[in-house]
Amino acid sequence: MTTDEFPHTIRGRIIELSKVLSAFAVILSAGGVIWGWFGPISEFFDRLDQLVEDVAQLQEDVARANGDDRVIRQPAGLSYIREPVRQGDPVVMILVASRTKLGASCRLTDWVPIFTDEQNIPTPGRRARSGPIARQIDRDLQTLRIEMVPPDELRPGRVSVYLTLTYSCPSPDGPAVVQDRTDALPYLLIERNDR
Repeated sequence: MTTDEFPHTIRGRIIELSKVLSAFAVILSAGGVIWGWFGPISEFFDRLDQLVEDVAQLQEDVARANGDDRVIRQPAGLSYIREPVRQGDPVVMILVASRTKLGASCRLTDWVPIFTDEQNIPTPGRRARSGPIARQIDRDLQTLRIEMVPPDELRPGRVSVYLTLTYSCPSPDGPAVVQDRTDALPYLLIERNDR
């Protein structure tokens, strides 16, 4: 038990001094916690939270720039249109593409070629072979030969074509329809001279 009298022995003085120092330590640590909660330590944690959000946004931006937010990845410069192409002839696209991590479990259900000539009006063409799509793109780069029929109203000259792709992708709510497209590929459409 303690009394109001200060102890006379060294051991007693050390015990009393440790009690006083312990009380100061509790008061200082409680004050430090309160100051930290509302002071510079709080600002540090706020900045840390902002940094985490910025890194997450940067990851999304990098994925978008690399094409990882798409179903397929088409490396630049590898795909082309087999030329020469004359009016009325089918157009053959050599497409080099692979699935992304996002599109690995998706299934291609439909595609439509979209042609644009010098009038700059996107016009749909059609597949050379109708019916269900049997072949799917793999995660590795693949070279595909795609034959399509352009619309009759295309004018001779520089034409570009891309494919709109419709996928069925699994999701927690059941299959989801996801739209994607290939890069536009230019070619020269030559006027047919039937003599």
